[in-house]
Amino acid sequence: MKITKMQRKLYFAGLVGEIMEWFDFTVYGFFALVIATNFFPSENHFISVIATFAAFAVGFLMRPLGGIFFGYLGDRCGRKKVLITSMFLMAFPSLVIAVTPTFDTIGVFAPIILILMRMLQGLSVGGEHTGSVIYLTELASREDRAFSAVVPFVGTVFGVLLGSLIGVSIFSIFSNDTIVEWAWRIPFFLGVLVAIVGVMVRKYLPESHIPDETCTVVPIVDVFKNHLSPFIKVFFLNMTFAVGFYTVFIYNPIWMQEFLHISKDYSLVINSISLLFTIFAMLISSYYSNKVGRKPMLMLSSLGFTIFSYPLYFLMLKGNIIYAFIAQITFAIFIGIFMGIIGVVMVELFRKSIRMSAVSVAFNFSFAIFGGTAPMMATWLIHATQNSLALAWYMSLSSFISFLTVLTIKESYKKENLD
Repeated sequence: MKITKMQRKLYFAGLVGEIMEWFDFTVYGFFALVIATNFFPSENHFISVIATFAAFAVGFLMRPLGGIFFGYLGDRCGRKKVLITSMFLMAFPSLVIAVTPTFDTIGVFAPIILILMRMLQGLSVGGEHTGSVIYLTELASREDRAFSAVVPFVGTVFGVLLGSLIGVSIFSIFSNDTIVEWAWRIPFFLGVLVAIVGVMVRKYLPESHIPDETCTVVPIVDVFKNHLSPFIKVFFLNMTFAVGFYTVFIYNPIWMQEFLHISKDYSLVINSISLLFTIFAMLISSYYSNKVGRKPMLMLSSLGFTIFSYPLYFLMLKGNIIYAFIAQITFAIFIGIFMGIIGVVMVELFRKSIRMSAVSVAFNFSFAIFGGTAPMMATWLIHATQNSLALAWYMSLSSFISFLTVLTIKESYKKENLD
């Protein structure tokens, strides 16, 4: 596939926004134990970690509100405004988190500020990811749709990968006391720099959707009245993505440290390498979806998680770092196959006039309920059952629901017009 100069500019703009968005969210997860010490101190380690992941989940609970706001903005004012506004809303909280004093300095105001900033970031994410996917896909030809839709997801993985690599570097360079004291703030400062680049690039992009100014129906109302079925399908389809992504790439490094006694730097190295396999799987999945269809790839991924989650976690518990590496890469490939297709499928399910509202709200409700709570749910399940494999059953069940949903959607890879 030959990529034009304009396409390169569009893809870069999509990548930068997603890298910034997911870098910030990932860094928070990777430094969760440090943040727990600084902002949620408690004599009970379990309470501190749960509180930290609860603050992580709060950001996701704001995503549906962001989906409603940015969905309306995108359908009524154009996609470009969404892409620029969401970048500003992601950068400001990162800067505030980077400079906020800890609990020992300002007391209860520290966790309050942290939670408020997480809420603003969650609002931003409600428009950023789906906005990028829709924007790039609408400007693409039928043959390029799948690849264009996967570009933001590649940015997602690069953001997580960058966060992972920064985590490895910080844990390698600084002592634990230094990290707890101030070095954990470095990644949040770096995120602000990425956002500045993103705003500058997106300012000069073309528009992909010229709204109908005569239309008076609120898009999300139209969705609930006339497009409820595909809306619900998008919600359940994304259970595999939401639970799988945040369990595999955010919680698993902590799980490996807690139960496999793998060091922080080794667990993050394993995570970083597995993310490269995710990118490869995404591109392969996207490519083959134009030949065999979207549904077979979604079925392969969701069924793979359903069947192999327990065996893979069981393999990890053998205590061999090579087994942990193999299992994490297998998880990464399954989630990569899913991410390579889900974006274009969501876009192809709705017409242009209500697409931003429908996709943004359904996608973000799914992630608010199942994604942001995944690390907290995994922690709670293991604590409640006293079984370190309990999270595997949750992942299997979530993926099985997505698999059943895949069976209900129509194949769309030959669809010519996205209007």
